Order: sequence, then structure tokens, then C-alpha cells
Amino acid sequence: MYCPQCGSSLPEGATYCTQCAAVVNPVDHIVKTLGRAAKEVASTTSQALNRAAKAIEPAMDKTVKTIQPAVQETARALKPVADDLGRAGRDIARSMRPAAKKAVAATKEAADKTVKAVTPAVEKVAGATERAAKNVKERAQRKRSG
Repeated sequence: MYCPQCGSSLPEGATYCTQCAAVVNPVDHIVKTLGRAAKEVASTTSQALNRAAKAIEPAMDKTVKTIQPAVQETARALKPVADDLGRAGRDIARSMRPAAKKAVAATKEAADKTVKAVTPAVEKVAGATERAAKNVKERAQRKRSG
């Protein structure tokens, strides 16, 4: 590879001529330049963010120290309410147990009665189905025999 401006021999992949500093490959030059620019932007942005974080840290610390007592006081004020709600929930659950037991017993009783009432009809249908199947089978055997 040779420099298009001065004709000097260049190593493969060179972007600039080592003799005259001419740009040898414009595409590589643009890619490398954009890469350097992106790294510089990232570095500058990172430095700016670090400076901003350091600048606002005292204000944030002061804000936290200022509102912390109010947050703690609110938590103390709400604790009795939360405790009352917990007790109320337990009381409701306790008071509903008898009703739930009655509902389970009534449901079981209704299911038992339903089974008792339906069983004769189911047995009758099963018998009729069995007889009909037997008749169909006998007819089929007679047709094959006859």
C-alpha cells in the first residue's frame, strides 16, 4: 500500500501517511474519527454526571435529614391504625368461621340428597342402556348368522 500523495510505502491498514501525514483511506479515517469522538463524548458525559452528582449530594443529604423525622413520625402514627386493621381482619375471620362451617354442612347435605334422589333414575337409565346394547348385539349376531 502506497500514499496517494507522496508515494511512500505504508503498512497495511494505515489511515495516515507516516511521511506526509496525508489521509490514506477516508472511510477508515471517518470511522476512527467517529470512534474517538464517541469515546470523548462518553467520557465528557460521565465526568459531567459525576460532577453533578457530587454537587447535589449535600443538598440530597440535607433533604433526607430534613424529611426523615416526618417519615418516622408518620410511620409511628400509622402503626396503631395498621395494628387495628390487623385485629379487625382476624376478628372478621373468626366471626365468619361458624357461618362457613354451616355453609359447608348445608352444601354436603344438599349433595347427599341429590345423589340419593338421582341414583334410582341413573340406575334405571343404566339398565335400559344395557338392555338396548344387548338387543343391538343380538340383532347383529342374527344378521351375521342368518
